[in-house]
Amino acid sequence: MSTPYTSSYALRYQIPSVQQQIEVAVIRAAEDIFNEAASTPDHTNRWNWASWANKNSSVAWNPFAWPVAMNSTIQASVQADPSGQSVQDSDVQFVVNSTLPQVIADFVANPPK
Repeated sequence: MSTPYTSSYALRYQIPSVQQQIEVAVIRAAEDIFNEAASTPDHTNRWNWASWANKNSSVAWNPFAWPVAMNSTIQASVQADPSGQSVQDSDVQFVVNSTLPQVIADFVANPPK
């Protein structure tokens, strides 16, 4: 039996299907930003992040990996099915969407080089 820490580590680094879900959720979030009204608060920064994330999805998902791995619903799913196949897309999307403002703020403060 694994501990919550080792389960979280496995979620973050060792379950490819969850990593794929995170990357797709990031692209979905970017697409939602492309479709939002220009009057949305912080739209310019959001658009800039979405443009970058869309072109760099292979790394853009990384800031979301630990929040997904630490989510109790996702952890419970992996405890029940260590393959990660039972992790729901909607749960991953929820974590990505919830974490997005912090990730965009960090993107603005520390733009990629």
